[in-house]
Amino acid sequence: MKTDDLIDALAVGLEPVKPARASLLLLAAAAVAAVVGVVVLLGVRPDLVQALGGSTPWLKGLYTLTLAVAAVRLATRLGRPGVDARPAAAVLFAVVAVVAGAGAIELALTTPDQRMVVWLGRTWDICGRNILLISAVTAPFVYLSARALAPTRPSTAGAALGVMTGAVAATAYGLLHCPEATVAFVATWYTLGVAAAGVIGAIVGRFALRW
Repeated sequence: MKTDDLIDALAVGLEPVKPARASLLLLAAAAVAAVVGVVVLLGVRPDLVQALGGSTPWLKGLYTLTLAVAAVRLATRLGRPGVDARPAAAVLFAVVAVVAGAGAIELALTTPDQRMVVWLGRTWDICGRNILLISAVTAPFVYLSARALAPTRPSTAGAALGVMTGAVAATAYGLLHCPEATVAFVATWYTLGVAAAGVIGAIVGRFALRW
């Protein structure tokens, strides 16, 4: 049998795999898991309906969701051997830098006696912990969505997926549970929670993303 005929025979009846669609479904499941995790493990804030009528929860969500999208882009590029991931990494760090700069400006414009209140809020000591807690619920779906990737730097790719996991968790947490309203708080404590998820992701990725 000729080689071309053999290939044709083996290909008969095969359906093309659509990993992108499966990954999107798993990422959607991660978002749902984050919402369910907040509702079940932390509970929703009592003034949720009123709060969602204002801009603060949505602005927090815009920041964390942008982080999630940037992290997905970075993880995708890291998962393709030979693709330059530096532009995606630059976007991710630029998002953090913009919000950090806004937080610094907010603190500079705040009276000295109120700066610590604006920076620490009422929940600075549990914010990162809560984000990590919800990240644990979200992470399995995020890592399953990365099965089609082939990263040459699994720890770095795992860190990007961890940031994505933390950002999705922080989005649900910020919208449904967290009462904090200052940019300085979000820029510091949300970012640290997401970064901690990234560190854990780097450790997990070292083993889970090897091929």
